[in-house]
Amino acid sequence: MSITGWVLALSSAQIGVLRATPSLASDLARVAEHDHFKETVVARMSPERRRAYEEQQRALIDATPAVRAAEAELVAGRARLAGIGPYEQALDLQKSWHILHYFFTGHIDVSNAPGDALLTGQELGEDVGYGPARLHDERAAREFASFLAALDLARLQARVNFRDMTRVRVYGLPFGLGSDTEHEGDVRAAVASYFPRLRDYMARVSEKGEGFLTWLS
Repeated sequence: MSITGWVLALSSAQIGVLRATPSLASDLARVAEHDHFKETVVARMSPERRRAYEEQQRALIDATPAVRAAEAELVAGRARLAGIGPYEQALDLQKSWHILHYFFTGHIDVSNAPGDALLTGQELGEDVGYGPARLHDERAAREFASFLAALDLARLQARVNFRDMTRVRVYGLPFGLGSDTEHEGDVRAAVASYFPRLRDYMARVSEKGEGFLTWLS
């Protein structure tokens, strides 16, 4: 299983709700992930494929107690979030989150450096996979958005050194057959795909005066 990074925009009112009831952050992370899958994968299926998928899911829920319990908890979590209001679709960074953090900060861990928002923030709620979700307020969102806006994609890609990144154990690097040069090309492609998405997402968050939630699952 891959460790996936997520970012979710939050209004000021929603930030207040999560601070008042931290456990809702865990519900929100799980529900937002589920909604993202429905909106980006299931919604694009053909009607026939969607019916087959939904039938498979119902059969799995009926036959597997653990899946049934997870589905029940998802339904309960959605009910607990009824008062939080509509929220935007989460940004799925896949495995690129650690590569991006490394290029933003020069470190693989929390460094308190500018641009370290993907691994920092106020922890809220319970473990959602790899620790609790982490909250960033409106000021932190503005600062992170400004940091990202000042970066240049070509310069980020120029920092790719597969051997050095492997040595310090950056997560999400390609592995298996292929030369270092080929793997570096894969990393540059990942940066080219996910950095603009993160930059543009955070620009919208900042423009609307919102904060955001991050988590790993």
